[in-house]
Amino acid sequence: MNPLISAGNFLTCATDALVTTLSPCVTLNWQEQTPTLDWTQEETAVHTMRACLEYSFQVVGGDRDYYQPVYFGTKDAVQPEQLLRMIDTAGATLRRSVATASPEDRAWHAYGESDPVGFAAMGVVEVSVHTFDIAQGFGISFTPDAAAAEFAINRLFLDTVEKAPTNYADAGELLMWFAGRIPLDGFAQRENWKWNGSVR
Repeated sequence: MNPLISAGNFLTCATDALVTTLSPCVTLNWQEQTPTLDWTQEETAVHTMRACLEYSFQVVGGDRDYYQPVYFGTKDAVQPEQLLRMIDTAGATLRRSVATASPEDRAWHAYGESDPVGFAAMGVVEVSVHTFDIAQGFGISFTPDAAAAEFAINRLFLDTVEKAPTNYADAGELLMWFAGRIPLDGFAQRENWKWNGSVR
C-alpha cells in the first residue's frame, strides 16, 4: 500500500479509538483538570484538535523555517460531543493532507524537519496520548490501538532511547511509556521526553 495512505489510515485508527473511548463521557464535567496537565479536559481536547490542524498546515504549506502563525480555537459554549467531532474532523483533515502530499515534501517541526508520514505519526501520538490523559481524568482506562502505536513508535521514537522495555502487552502500552505516561517493566515513567521527527 502507498505509505502516505497507510500512514493516514493509522491516524484514523487513533481518532476512532478516541471517539469510541470518550463518547460515554460526554455527559461528564469537561471543565475539570486533566491529570498531570495544566489544562481542563476541554482544553486538552482542543489542543488535540489544534495539533492535527497545525500538522495539516505544515504538510500542505511546506514551510521549512517555522510554524504558520495561525490559531485554532473553538466558539463559546462548545459541547463535549462537539469536541470529539472536531478532533475526528481534524484527524481526517490531516489524513487527507498526507494522502495528497508528495513523499518528498518537507516542513518544519521543533523536533526535526519532517515529511508527511512523520506528521501523520505525530498526529497518532497527539491523539493517542491525549485520549489516555482525558480518559484518566474520567477514571477509565485506555490503551492506544496497537497497530497505530507501532507505526508511531517505529517512525518517531525507536532511536530516541538507548534501551526500551521488551516486556509489554502490546505496542499501545509501549507508546504510553515512550510518551511519559506510564512506567513499564522496571523502566521508570519518562520525563522530558520527545520524539525525533527527522526523515531517516
